[in-house]
This record gives sequence, C-alpha cells and structure tokens, in this order.
Amino acid sequence: MQKISVIFLLNLLVGFSFSQKLFTEVSDSIGLDYRYPGNDNQLAGGGLMVIDVNNDGWEDLYQSGGVFDSKLWLNENGLFRDATIEYKLDVLEGYFIQGAVSADYDNDGYEDFVVANFGKGFGQGDKHAPVILHNVKGDYFEPIYLDSILPAENYAAACWGDINNDGYVDIYLANYVKTMSGVQNDQGREVGYKPSCYENKLLINEEGKGFKEMSASYGIGDGGCGLAVSFTDIDNDHDLDLLLLNDFGEWTKKGNRCFINEYPDPTFTDMSMKYAFDQEMYGMGVGQSDYNSDGKLEYYITNIGENYFFSFENGRFVDLAGKEGIDNPYVYDCVAGTSWSGLFFDYEFDGDQDLYVSQGNVTTLVPPTAISDPNRLFIFDEGCFKDTTLTSGVSDVLSHRGAVIFDYDRDGDLDIISSVVKLPWAAYAGKEQKIKAFRNDVDAGNYVAIRLEGKGGFNRSAIGARVVFHHKGKKNVREVDGASGHASQGTKKLYFGLGSDKQLDKLEVIFGPNTMFVFENLTAGKTYSIDAEGNIEELY
Repeated sequence: MQKISVIFLLNLLVGFSFSQKLFTEVSDSIGLDYRYPGNDNQLAGGGLMVIDVNNDGWEDLYQSGGVFDSKLWLNENGLFRDATIEYKLDVLEGYFIQGAVSADYDNDGYEDFVVANFGKGFGQGDKHAPVILHNVKGDYFEPIYLDSILPAENYAAACWGDINNDGYVDIYLANYVKTMSGVQNDQGREVGYKPSCYENKLLINEEGKGFKEMSASYGIGDGGCGLAVSFTDIDNDHDLDLLLLNDFGEWTKKGNRCFINEYPDPTFTDMSMKYAFDQEMYGMGVGQSDYNSDGKLEYYITNIGENYFFSFENGRFVDLAGKEGIDNPYVYDCVAGTSWSGLFFDYEFDGDQDLYVSQGNVTTLVPPTAISDPNRLFIFDEGCFKDTTLTSGVSDVLSHRGAVIFDYDRDGDLDIISSVVKLPWAAYAGKEQKIKAFRNDVDAGNYVAIRLEGKGGFNRSAIGARVVFHHKGKKNVREVDGASGHASQGTKKLYFGLGSDKQLDKLEVIFGPNTMFVFENLTAGKTYSIDAEGNIEELY
C-alpha cells in the first residue's frame, strides 16, 4: 500500500509543471447561487442536464436537487437565472429528482426531458412515478405523467436512444435499491450489504404520441440495482446497444451488463460474460472517448475504488485504466476513492482527450472510503495521462455526483459544471455545499463544433448519430449520446480541437448505414449545424 501512496503523490506532483490554475470556480458570479437548505440524509440527487430550452443557441442547465428543489437555470449570454417557475417546472415540487436527460421525443423541434426520481425505496421516497416534461414551443413545459405505465420505484438514472430505428427516441430507466439489510460476520458485526432491487424499465416511443413499457419483451429488465445506463453502438452495426452499471455487485453477484441490440428483431442479447463486461462492482457512471484516435469508442466506468477504461477489441472489452494511469483506486493508502462522473473533453483544444472525474464520499461499511476525496483532472499529453489535480482548480472535496461539460459562456473553450449532494460531515466542517461551475481559463487552441439534427426517419436530437473527425492522418470518432457520467447529460454538440490549425481536414457524418456525408476544410472557431439530409449551416 505504501507503493500506491508514493505513486499517487508523484502523479499529483506532475501537476506543478503548470504554473497557474486551469479552471476557476465561478458559480455565484454567473448566477448559480442556490444553497441547499437543511441536510439530505437520503443521498438522492446530484444529476445535471444540459438543454437549450428556447433554441436561442445558449445552452441551459437543469439541476436535480434530490430531496431539495430542482432548478432550471436559463442561460442568458453566459449568466444564469432561476427560470423554474417561469417554465412551470414547479409542478415537480415534492419530487426527489436524482437525474434528468433531454431529447426531442416528438420531433417538433424543441427538446423535452424525463426525470428519474426516488419514488420509493428503503421504505422512503416521494411516492411518484417518473415524469416526462414536454417542451411547448420553448415557452414552458407541460408534465406527462407516467403513473399508468410505471410504478413509483427508485429510479436512479435514465438515457435516451432510438433502439428500433423508427425515428423516435425511447427511454431506459435504471431502477435502484428496494430494501437494504446488512451482512454479518460470526461476531454479529455488519460487514457488507444485502439489497433487494427493482427491475429496470424500457419505454418504447409510439411515434411521439405516448410510450409503452416493454423491458420484459426486449429482455433488458435486469434487476441488479441499476445506477447508470448508456445507449451506444458498441459493435458498429448502426443500432444502439446498452451498457448498464449495477451497484453492490460484489454482494448481489449481479455484475454490470452489456446488452447487444438484435435489430430488426425487437430484442437484446446479454453478452456481458462473453464480452468481459460483467464486473461485480459499485457501478456509478459511464463516459465515452476515442482518446487514442483509433476510430472507435472507449468507455470509462466509475466505481468505489478501481475504475475501468474499456476498449472493445476482438469481440471483448479490454481494461486499459491501469495501463493508462486513470484507474484512480485510492485516495491514500488503502482508503478507496469514490468516482461518479468520468467525462472526456479537450480542455485546451490541442486534439487530445482529457479526463475530469467527479469524486464524492459516501457512508459505507466496506470498502473504507475517504472523506476528503478531491475531483480529479487528467491531462493527456505526449501520449499519456498526467494527473494535474492539485493545480487544476477543480479539486473540490465536497460530495460531487453528476457533472457536465459545455461551453456555457461561448468563449471558445469547454467548462465544467459539477453538482453535489449535501452530506452532514461537510456541514459540520463548515463547507459550503452547492453546485460548482469551473470556468476554463486556459488560452485554448482552435476547434470545430458540430450540432447534428435528425430528419427523414432519424430522431430530431440525432442521438446515436456519429461523426468522425479526420485530421493530420488521425481519425477521431464522437457519438451523440443520450446520457453521460452519473445521472447526467452534457452538451450534444461534438467538439474537435485543432491547436493552431485554421481548418479541419475532413468531417464524416454518419446518421445510419445509408446516410453518410463528408465535408472538407471546415473553418476553425465555428459551430456548424448538419442535418440528416446533408445540409450544413454555420451557426456562429
């Protein structure tokens, strides 16, 4: 264990090669000033969602408050204001909202969203089923209650994806703990967990007119205390597969799940064991990256203790986390770190993918976890990840959960918003517990940003579509995903860093097997909109 401590300290010392903080915490100065009242002993909430509610080009933010109020923050030229009541979202008062994800489910041109709420579990909760919030022409949201098709259970996260390729996005809801008891040793001391779990739910979109619950029919109900989900095309066959992370796997023996979509057959096949994705762990969040520009996605899986970084190679997942130095197992000695959102982004737009990991303590019997567990920033430089946590400006030690990456102030670099749950230990220590906005303060290079729009049989939000950035002999793939990190969803815009270059060599856009477009020499510093008919427009 001494060796691990030394390695961790050496990694942190690498950060001192950077002479100044890379990010500055600015939440209050940009209007994100909500303070949680009281304490949250139920530990619900912490998810974040990026959504442009009024199509003005300034991306807004939804904060899932758990037992406290959830907030819609309207972005007005880089400053936020509380627009919850204005958009009639006070209808959700009393809901314990854990996460939210957005998509245009009826293809009317405005982004809607669904909330995953702590309806019932541990004998507690708000006793409500999840709700879809329909965006009415950017002016307000109207609730679509799902009580007739979903019971009030413990929904921890959600994701969108058009799994049957009918042009309308479907919803998958991760369902969490129903009851919890302890495992005792021979001396009667509790040494572990014995949870019972609710089954997950799949809502199939009926052409924007309603939803039908079909998890059993599709074979993805599971029931392993789901805590994070992601629809993604793992096998590159132009349909969306499903990655599901289960908590308490060490105790339930229900590890993570990889379900492969058998489209056009309306079913999934569980390939978890065959693909080596069945780790029995404390699954927390999923993040995507093509960090090595090999034209395929890797997936960062967070945990209490050792994280995983999976590359799909020769029909199975291979873990690269230890090799790349981003497994992040311990804060010190044998005390485990607790990772939630692992998100890749190019903080300085040099063409490499860097990694932000939100960290947050939980009260556990096992394994022992650190209270002071700072968020981490790994910068990919000269072919390897370097831990720059101490000098990054993001190393907050509160109980962070959901996080999102987007350019909230449209100044040409990517910022981090990271949310917390309010825990008693931090209150006793006098720590201010609120959402944190880490503004990017580096002199970033050039970039190209792409916003995709579905048409003609492809969902309007373009979830599941891909682009491949070709530049200087490399190709880097990005996918518009319907969820990211822990109970969250960042921007749907896809960014590529160009450094000092003035143009992107080539962009390949893939909406499906028969809908592909190529664009060359796109100008740096621009955000482009590209639709599924091949039309391209410079937005700003």
